[in-house]
Amino acid sequence: MFDNLRNNSKIVVYIVVAAFVVTGGLMGFGSYMSRNDPGQSNNSQYIAQVNNKGITPQQYLSVLRNYASQANSLSQAEVIPFRLNVLNSMIEREILLTEAENMNIKVEITDQEVEGRIDQLLEENDLTKEELIDNLESQDYSYEQFKNDIRGNMINSAKIEQVKKSTYSNIEVSEKEIQDVYDSRYQDQEEKPDYQEAKSKIRDYLLTQEQNNVYQNWLENKKAEANVTINDPMLYAYNALDSGNYQVALDSFKNLIENDSESVSIYIYLARAYQGLDKTEEALSTYQKAIENYPDDWELRLNYGDYFAENDKNEKAIEQYDKASEFAGNNIYAHYNLFMSYNNIGASQKAEQEMQTITDLQQEQNQQSSEQSNTTTTKKATSIEEELEQNQQ
Repeated sequence: MFDNLRNNSKIVVYIVVAAFVVTGGLMGFGSYMSRNDPGQSNNSQYIAQVNNKGITPQQYLSVLRNYASQANSLSQAEVIPFRLNVLNSMIEREILLTEAENMNIKVEITDQEVEGRIDQLLEENDLTKEELIDNLESQDYSYEQFKNDIRGNMINSAKIEQVKKSTYSNIEVSEKEIQDVYDSRYQDQEEKPDYQEAKSKIRDYLLTQEQNNVYQNWLENKKAEANVTINDPMLYAYNALDSGNYQVALDSFKNLIENDSESVSIYIYLARAYQGLDKTEEALSTYQKAIENYPDDWELRLNYGDYFAENDKNEKAIEQYDKASEFAGNNIYAHYNLFMSYNNIGASQKAEQEMQTITDLQQEQNQQSSEQSNTTTTKKATSIEEELEQNQQ
């Protein structure tokens, strides 16, 4: 479960202004797009700092709100990694914009381009310009301010794209690399596409792959060189865990618990920190204490089972997975995680049972959705009939 989160930890935050308009979340948006001036606030007012630039909680929440629908489907222990991913994307954005400043990159966006972008946003969100203006005014936000923020966003996006392209401008793909991929891809096929016809697609694929690798390596180096500080205690602790700084993570999570911030998630993270330090007994006792406090939590039972599975104690793992399944109720996401965990330890019969549970729950949801739809349709039909009768009278 946690390995999947690490493998998918790279998300790039693109500020979609329309989402703020529709949800009424424009507060703090403009200040984030224009970036903070250094030295105007003390460190305690920043959720994180990148060199001499600060990210305030308001700026962070403004961006986080864009992804509220995604967060709704996450389990307890996945929320913090998700929040850290968003913050890391904002940190990366600041690093890229600072690099653009160092490279003296200049970008101009015309009024026509800004209006074109706004028209696109209106179409995507089924809004009229009048509705947009009304929504903005309800938040004490003028249309001109909105246009300026759109312009700023477009300028910064263009700068970031130029910085990104500069990192791999000299990358080329050799004829041998293309030929090797062609031979490997089609070696077992009797009918092969013409090499010259396939060459262009293979070249584009290899070039994109190599460019992404070069850019990501460059970005990781820039992040390592940057002076990045995360001030939020939970995000700081999980960042340490995710980065393999297990002792820092351990101390941080213990401190959170001591300060009455305990939760299922923190106990899971704490146990993971102990495991990273090869302190299996401490990890075990952490899970046991968590079970005492939260005996009916499916996610805790699932992770406790994973702990046993990682230590080749499959019978005990199954015992915890069974408990997790019992407490998961109608949570399809929980049952899918259990399906995967049972499969990972070769408990195929148990995995099949979980898949059957998932199928049954999906059918039940579809039936309920259909019944609700039919009820709505019946009410509308009845309303129309009553209106017709009244008109006839």
